[in-house]
Amino acid sequence: MFVPRKVADSYREMINSIGFYPSVLSVGFLFFAIITMSVEYLAPVEQLKSFISVVLVDSAENARTILSTLAGSIISLTVFSFSMVMVVLNSASASLSPRVVPGLITRKSHQMVLGFYLGSIIYSIIMLININKLEGGSTAIPSIGVLFALIFGLISLGLFVFFIHSISRAIQVDNVLNGLFSQTKKEIKAIIKRQKEAPVSEFPDFSTWHSISSKTEGYYKGVQTDKLCAILKEHDINLYISVNQGYFTVKGYPFLKCNVDITHDEELLEKILDCFIFYIEEYISDHYRYGLTQISEIAVKAMSPGINDPGTAVKSIDMLSILLIERLSLNDINYSFKHSEKKPLLYLHETSFDELLHDNFSPLRHYAKGDAYVMTNVLEAFKNILFVAHDNEKARESLFNYLFAIVDDINMNVTNEYDRREICNMLNSITRINEQQGSELVAHFDHHQNKSYSMK
Repeated sequence: MFVPRKVADSYREMINSIGFYPSVLSVGFLFFAIITMSVEYLAPVEQLKSFISVVLVDSAENARTILSTLAGSIISLTVFSFSMVMVVLNSASASLSPRVVPGLITRKSHQMVLGFYLGSIIYSIIMLININKLEGGSTAIPSIGVLFALIFGLISLGLFVFFIHSISRAIQVDNVLNGLFSQTKKEIKAIIKRQKEAPVSEFPDFSTWHSISSKTEGYYKGVQTDKLCAILKEHDINLYISVNQGYFTVKGYPFLKCNVDITHDEELLEKILDCFIFYIEEYISDHYRYGLTQISEIAVKAMSPGINDPGTAVKSIDMLSILLIERLSLNDINYSFKHSEKKPLLYLHETSFDELLHDNFSPLRHYAKGDAYVMTNVLEAFKNILFVAHDNEKARESLFNYLFAIVDDINMNVTNEYDRREICNMLNSITRINEQQGSELVAHFDHHQNKSYSMK
């Protein structure tokens, strides 16, 4: 069953909205209220009421008072809670990174609490309007419904305490970083596990494949793998996605390659291109690269003059180093065996180790290049990655190429003799990991150091 892109995009936008779970829960409470009223006056329920009469209301006036109080009180809780969400989102955007906001919005626990509030209000109002006058002057009181409304009100009080505790923790930078780190590491390990379970020893020469151009513009954020692989199997073709996730494509850009020339088959092209997802938000569940980017942006934000929090920057750097170490276990080409057991039908360009270094450390290197404490920790992070990557020649080469860029920035911005001596000690420890390239790095640093002093 193929879902059109517009329908898929609308569905994704709906489920990632802050109002999705509150809406679903509100509808659920509405149906529960209808069910409650439909069984309220049945004979078995009347017998049950006689057994639990001690906890049931015995007059219409008491019922109205309880329900009105509950509805008004929970409305107040809801307004305050929504206000807290807005404050948290604004604070997260200002002090952390705008990219972490979608993750906070879609946090299910907060949405479930807000949904429970709205559902309790709807339930109480429905019970309130069903207190009816009967012939003979008596009143029909939905006493079971009032009892449920009271229980929902007490639960709402408990959820309010939980919500305040959770929302106050959600904005703490350590908790945000830990959450990003754990989720990103989980996504990387999931890819490593898939590649180990279905290894590919040799990849095709994609340079000889036929290019397919994009027919839309936007940020490529992913692909409906199952749907696309089913199409590829049906037409016995292979496809290679040659751009990184998050890449901005324009109309006519060749972002796909196929082992067969299908440019003449407009219907097949439309079906294939319809499988690709384009939107703005960055969710770690789409690709681990977004988690690395968000951690890096938090580090950069921490180094801004308005915040000036080098401790957070250093913690972010340590997390980036661990995640990049995990990334060393991945192939530069990812793939999918869906709808196929012999060989992959779909190949994906994985963000290379060199690209990850550039994308995540370049902004940090630019904004923290004058801070000797942070730059020393950057060097220590690279030392740790080099220690693990001792048998990965390609990764080692990328690391040293970037280390030379870091040293250039340090030479131009760190002139204090003590700071330079500490940095030199760190470079010497890197030398012990890789003698030849490490010695070149120290010589590069010493050369610039002598040059800077001779200029004074």
